[in-house]
Amino acid sequence: MRVLTVILVMITIAAKSQEPQVDLVRLGYLKNETASEQVGMAASPDGAHAAFAFKDRVVKVFDVRAGKFIKRFTMPFTNLFDIQLTNDGKLILAEGKQVVIIDWKNEKTVAQFNTTGDITKSTYSHRANLFAVGQREGWVEIYDLKSLKVLNTFQYKKHHVSALDLHPDGKKIVVGVIPLLKEMNPLKIFDISSGNVVAESKKGFYTMAAFDEKGENLVVSGLNTLMTKTNVEILSGTSLQLIKAVEGKVVWGNNIMPYSGKVSGNKLLAITASLSFNVYDIQSGGISFTTKSDAFKLSGTLTLGVGNAHSYPLGNSGKFLINSLGNNINQIYDINTNTIVGYFFCDSNDDFAVVSRDGRVEGTPGALQKVFWTSRLSNQRTPLESTFESGFTPRLLSQIVDEDEKTQLANTTFEVEKVIDKIPTLQLKSINGVTVTTGSTSATQKQSKVEIAVTQNTQELTEIKLYHNSKLVKVIPGNGQKFYSFDISLTNSFSEQNYFYAVASSKSGVESEKVKFTINYKGATEAKPKLYLVTIGIDKYKNPKYNLNYAQADADGVANVISRQSKSLFQEVVPFSIRNDKAVKANIFAALNQVKAKALEQDMIVVYYAGHGVMSGGADKQFYIVPHDVTQLYGRDDLLIDKGISANDLKDFASAINAQKQVFILDACQSAGALDAVDRTRGAAEEKAIAQLARSTGTFWITSTGAEQFATEFAKLGHGIFTYALLEGINGAADANKDQRLTIRELSTYIENKVPELSEQLKGSAQFPSAYSFGNDFPLAVFEK
Repeated sequence: MRVLTVILVMITIAAKSQEPQVDLVRLGYLKNETASEQVGMAASPDGAHAAFAFKDRVVKVFDVRAGKFIKRFTMPFTNLFDIQLTNDGKLILAEGKQVVIIDWKNEKTVAQFNTTGDITKSTYSHRANLFAVGQREGWVEIYDLKSLKVLNTFQYKKHHVSALDLHPDGKKIVVGVIPLLKEMNPLKIFDISSGNVVAESKKGFYTMAAFDEKGENLVVSGLNTLMTKTNVEILSGTSLQLIKAVEGKVVWGNNIMPYSGKVSGNKLLAITASLSFNVYDIQSGGISFTTKSDAFKLSGTLTLGVGNAHSYPLGNSGKFLINSLGNNINQIYDINTNTIVGYFFCDSNDDFAVVSRDGRVEGTPGALQKVFWTSRLSNQRTPLESTFESGFTPRLLSQIVDEDEKTQLANTTFEVEKVIDKIPTLQLKSINGVTVTTGSTSATQKQSKVEIAVTQNTQELTEIKLYHNSKLVKVIPGNGQKFYSFDISLTNSFSEQNYFYAVASSKSGVESEKVKFTINYKGATEAKPKLYLVTIGIDKYKNPKYNLNYAQADADGVANVISRQSKSLFQEVVPFSIRNDKAVKANIFAALNQVKAKALEQDMIVVYYAGHGVMSGGADKQFYIVPHDVTQLYGRDDLLIDKGISANDLKDFASAINAQKQVFILDACQSAGALDAVDRTRGAAEEKAIAQLARSTGTFWITSTGAEQFATEFAKLGHGIFTYALLEGINGAADANKDQRLTIRELSTYIENKVPELSEQLKGSAQFPSAYSFGNDFPLAVFEK
């Protein structure tokens, strides 16, 4: 089947250069694997949230600081015209002859208005708290977003509104109209309360009008009489008299004519009829930046100026969220460096990916697979997941927004061409000694052998990893050879189909493309699985200043509820309960080694830990869970190495244990007192370490935020917030589809939604857990009807 792709190519034009400079960042995504096409987006003026709307009517709200989607609901429209997001939790949707205002946090419609004509233009003023729409037949309607009432409705002339902007003082609005025939009309400033005209410009075909921050000037665009030349001009914001012409450029097809714009400082950020994003220098004149060469677009007078594609400021950062391509990849423009500094892909399911100009990435497993780097020199594509190990950065969008001009300029643009020719290429050579020509075969013997060939860049290979049903089963270091053999044990724990993939790591830090294959196991049906349940809870530390309140109760609660709700799924539940002073490295290792010795492929292991978790402070930073006898969390890496349990230790156990269904749940916190003296970026470092651990092993990890558990433990609950939500979920609240079976993905989704809600209720601010699910989904509990 032919693979459809959408390619993003960013082209930068320097202000004083005749030749365009090509942005070296090129991204694409698999359109045929995308759930729905993005049809709109908006950002709140404070930059805290962004909303994305899709063709399947799904709307999702993203928390920029938390780096997560926090709300998903269905909008009432199928053909969205415009979307706006306010700081106080309102989502404004406009379509056809309707304006709907939604309280998105409570998913409640708070106001709905019917307009006289079809909406052709809209504008939102955060400062004045107003929203206005222009319509066909020249109607204009202005809404007060505080009182949720119509302030005024008036008609300019019986032509469609093509230019519209609210004055920063909230008392005036500028309106332009374009008729069907070649009749030019002036822009008019109306007093909102009375509807009276207070100023008029010269006549013209106006497609955009944008006041500057103080309302002193109005930047406008339009066409000349013959409609062959686009004009950008600066008018007086009071009298509408011409002050200066910025640019006049011959254009065929009306394609570079700005349809919407925002004035920031001495720049106009404009989006054109063909969705090109152009930055005009309104002092020196001319275009200083553009995202692409403008495509041909022929607009008749009936549709001139109709449409909205805004530039949304992300607070006071100087960054703007834009979409200049009309697809699912949005861009972050930095006005200070005059460059695109980041990209945001999203889908109507749970997928999103963030990419920085210098190659850092973040996102869901699905998005990291479907979004890829492309090369100008070849057709080869490199999925974002190939750069996960070297480039994964938690909460990347907030980092991009916060980075100053110096940091942005210092960031080196990631050039995939420099590494693409050095990435090893793998090929499946044989299964059980038989050369394989397709990606699927069958076997009856449980113990089998797979051989992988390295066909290119053998010397660049550092290791080959083999995954079985998404779980890591073996790693072989690179030795310069062309062939690598893996002994595997087939299973029917999921079904007779055993899914495998091999991937090579390289010296460049970029992984190879996966080699995927399936072996259908025709052997004997395996025995009913066992559940190995390891729960660790530490309230009492050897150093009492690290004592916690509910870690033991949390571990006891998890052990009890999982044993009760999961017993019908398993032949036996094998518990390992490790508490307080027994929770030392030797005892925890002993329990995991017993599981390693006994667990079979069809079995499941659940490891739950409640206690402290920290990052080491040395050059080789690692995440550690902290047993009872670690007496200092920071500044003593020797103690952590000697007595702590590192991410590498957990990785070794996860890959060595045969059970293909593995879940690790960490309610690991830092001491609230210790955080005062510790760099708070360690929280992100812990998140990164656990995400990389989950991906490298192909297992499930669900974690709390890793900070200030003292503030999130409440006598009212009898548990920490994270584990309270976990227990609720396993007891049935997380069974989203009500099929009486709880899968691990249902549980993780419930926790990610419930913990912020509970923490906001109980302590006034949201706590966001993290779930990393790089393995297959499977049931954890069954409920009796």
